[in-house]
Amino acid sequence: MILKEAKITDWKLLLDWRNEAEARKNSHTNAIVSQQAHKKWLHNSIVNSNRRLYIAFDNETPIGTVRADFEDGKDVYLLSWTVAPQFRGKGFGKRMVKLLVSALKGQAKAEIIEGNKASIKIAEYAGLIFKEKREDILYYWIKK
Repeated sequence: MILKEAKITDWKLLLDWRNEAEARKNSHTNAIVSQQAHKKWLHNSIVNSNRRLYIAFDNETPIGTVRADFEDGKDVYLLSWTVAPQFRGKGFGKRMVKLLVSALKGQAKAEIIEGNKASIKIAEYAGLIFKEKREDILYYWIKK
């Protein structure tokens, strides 16, 4: 498995994954994202020096996306990920998030919607440890 930086030409693939029902259910924002809004977000993500956005590939097949947003002043990365629907439940999410975490220097956290058992397993596999719950969000952290 490898991680490749996302490009503007990846917009359709990323939008399809983002708008898929299960992905929206487990996202902090559940609304369907428009093509125009997504393209703007992707462009801003690519030029943002505090954001790392990757597509994970197994051989030549894209299987998901991982993101790390560096929070200035907090010295921590906020992690996010999505596994393509046809690759869920096969261990790909665990491997791609662990690969991202191993490339980061410093601490990282993930904010997971309570009840999202797949993401909890992914976070724990990548070395993140549950720290607290606020409302319906579980906070997982790793310090390196």
